[in-house]
Amino acid sequence: MPKVFIQAPSDQVFKALSDLTRHAKWASHKINIVAGQVGPPAVGNSYTSAHAKAKGPDRLTVTEMSPNERFAFHVVMPNSWQFDFTMTSNPQGGGTLVTRKARVTKIPALMLPLRLLFPLVAGLYDGKFLRNMKADLERSG
Repeated sequence: MPKVFIQAPSDQVFKALSDLTRHAKWASHKINIVAGQVGPPAVGNSYTSAHAKAKGPDRLTVTEMSPNERFAFHVVMPNSWQFDFTMTSNPQGGGTLVTRKARVTKIPALMLPLRLLFPLVAGLYDGKFLRNMKADLERSG
């Protein structure tokens, strides 16, 4: 599971990682994420995510939120792929250890062989995401 140590207090890190609109800044590709409601993140909140190559927006829903510990969301893509993302934050020595894990929950039948490659690809994307997050939070913190 990809992880990164961020030199910032865990409450600040968790506030950032639980704001899905900020995830666009850390993603490996250019995307835009828009909240479907006003207010702080909460279980059940919905978002849309769009990028240039997509046939339509992804739908994101917050599925779990344990403040300063764990944040999870589910993604439904227009091509029928579905994913669960889970992020954790743990205070450690004046900073925060953050993990991020992606898991395929639904895949079109014709693409089932790709499911075997997903952990490798997801690990690369998650690692880059976490490095981008670290750079941003340490720079702005």
